[in-house]
Amino acid sequence: MSDTIQKIIAVCIADINEEYNDNFLRAFHKLASEYHYKILYFYSFSPLYTMESHDFGEKNIFQLINYDMIHGLIILSQTMKSMDVVESIVQAANNKKIPVVSVDCPLKSCYSIDFNYDKALEDIISHLIETHHVQRLNFIAGTRDNVYSEHRLSVFRNALQEHGITLEEERIGYGDFWAGPTNQVMDRFFASKLPFPEAIVCANDSMAITVFDRLTEAGYRIPEDVIVTGFDGIQEALQHTPPITTAHHDIEGIARAAYQIFADLFKGRQPEKQYWVDSKIILGGSCGCPIHSQVNQNQSIRSLYNKSDHTKIFRTNQIRMIADLTDKHSFQEVFERIKDYANEFSSNRFWLCIVDNFLTEEEFSDILEESNFKRNGYSSKMDLMLYRDHNEWQGIMDFETKQLLPNLEGVLENTDNILFFPLHVHEQTIGYAALSFDGELPNISHCYQFFMNVSIALEVTKAHRRQQTIIQNLENKYVHDPLTGLFNRRGFYQRVTDIYASCKNNQQPVMIVSIDLNGLKPINDTFGHADGDIAISTVAKALLTSSRRDDVCARFGGDEFVVAGSLSDESEAADYIKQVQECLNQFNATSGKPYQVNASFGLVAAVPNDSVTLDEFIRQADEKMYAEKAKHHLSRSR
Repeated sequence: MSDTIQKIIAVCIADINEEYNDNFLRAFHKLASEYHYKILYFYSFSPLYTMESHDFGEKNIFQLINYDMIHGLIILSQTMKSMDVVESIVQAANNKKIPVVSVDCPLKSCYSIDFNYDKALEDIISHLIETHHVQRLNFIAGTRDNVYSEHRLSVFRNALQEHGITLEEERIGYGDFWAGPTNQVMDRFFASKLPFPEAIVCANDSMAITVFDRLTEAGYRIPEDVIVTGFDGIQEALQHTPPITTAHHDIEGIARAAYQIFADLFKGRQPEKQYWVDSKIILGGSCGCPIHSQVNQNQSIRSLYNKSDHTKIFRTNQIRMIADLTDKHSFQEVFERIKDYANEFSSNRFWLCIVDNFLTEEEFSDILEESNFKRNGYSSKMDLMLYRDHNEWQGIMDFETKQLLPNLEGVLENTDNILFFPLHVHEQTIGYAALSFDGELPNISHCYQFFMNVSIALEVTKAHRRQQTIIQNLENKYVHDPLTGLFNRRGFYQRVTDIYASCKNNQQPVMIVSIDLNGLKPINDTFGHADGDIAISTVAKALLTSSRRDDVCARFGGDEFVVAGSLSDESEAADYIKQVQECLNQFNATSGKPYQVNASFGLVAAVPNDSVTLDEFIRQADEKMYAEKAKHHLSRSR
């Protein structure tokens, strides 16, 4: 079919449309080995319709594509409602000379493969007119001005004209492809003064089922009174009672055509730029035709019940998981618990990749600076935090983001398909997850809930850490002097009270030193407050440098300092003051400043008892310091 050398094809897809998207995933998977292709799916859970903060986080998955690694790209353009995103993907591929196939939406600079909707819709309308002899037909289109909706309406108009039937404009409505607006259209049809239609043709099956229900509620028999037809061939329509007459779209034919375009290009052949794959009419009981294949209702009901039960169990587990993960205090705990919940996915391989520094980045100094919290897009390196190969969990590693996954080449030797999903909270990028599948397709809706919950849990853990850092910073500022870094009066009492009580209980000496910077005012007045701050900081540094491990150094304000600590014996206190003085002497000898930094000291060293409080000790130290300071002033005046 193509060269035996395996080629890597990227597939870009968006939205959680289980039938449409899942059928494409199955078709791409089914044919991959036949063409020797390896498929990397880049999947946005959002259709990117609003492009608000959540969509910005979703679209980042397409920035992950390494165009130097892939040989072709398929984009399911109809699943993406943002043409800016579609065009950016196509442009990036064009820049790297990567051929692009657009499915179900013609795009410039791409090979396009589209369903030939016209023939199937013409066949449905002709069947109603020629076989069932219908003359009064109403049509419910999709969204007004939508290219597909308006085109199907145009086919309806032309088909009626070809059969010589005049169309009253009142027989046309826009149901926006879903139930709510379709009900409004039906209200208008019921209220119309025109003869009631013999058939209502709908632009998709969902609207047809809504029409069927409204007609039944109003007492109409289907198809005896009114014929109803749909389009797209979804399972709900095919398993309906009676089955809805609709059209089947050959999704496998689309996948094969896309793969064949690449096969031709790889062999040097130039394929056509536009391909069409026919859709085929499926006749059902809703138009009055005999039902040739009876749906096994029991089997269908049992399948629905099983699916419903599985969904209930999954949702219950997800509620339990998010409560569990957001209750953890560290990233390690979160990742360990994710391992257990990841068993939901039967995929042989499971990757959880986190942006570089998300787990270890420096905490933020400015808690009000919003830019500190922005993480948009992927970092150049990723941290692989979780990797399961079959049933074995591997170790943590980092890797270059352009590799997509560590040892991707080796992984692709054992699998044909890898799905990549975004991890984010709003526009905040957390990373991405990946699953391999070679058998059963993962439930995409479950993937969405699971990975969004994982993202929330990681972001909550990050927020908890940030809050703890902020609280610690605030507490630090609350008890520390901003200029010197020493404790302030509040911080001093918080820490020394316990030391003082311990010394009293153990009959151990305590040291209280009161220190006052000499001559701060003359320094401020003569040399400025900047030099005054230098003098204050010099004393603080001398106190810290000379202090022992458990000493508490504090600035009480202005030029006043206090140091406290327990003693092994009272002689240690004098040694402390001596070391502080030596530090000040060293500064005065080497600073080159036109002033000297000196201090007065008052020392109390004794075993505290019940009759003497901590404040009394400090008062005694202050008195001794002031006495020494008076001697200093007297000496200077002389």
